[in-house]
Amino acid sequence: MLEIKKWALTLEPQEVMELERIITDEDREGAFQFLKKYIYQQFTLSQESRLKSHLDGCSDPVSTFSGKK
Repeated sequence: MLEIKKWALTLEPQEVMELERIITDEDREGAFQFLKKYIYQQFTLSQESRLKSHLDGCSDPVSTFSGKK
């Protein structure tokens, strides 16, 4: 499950320049690629440790079944 909260974004100087170029040129494809490469990547990295399935257990289920024979 996603954790929804406020999130601060940090951009490197070259990323800020790229964003300024996209805005100036009104580059839609460049904007999408920028979002995908910089923004979404940082978002997924920040959520990586929080995204866990309820099916992910801390033990090996196979060993529990094989031990009950």
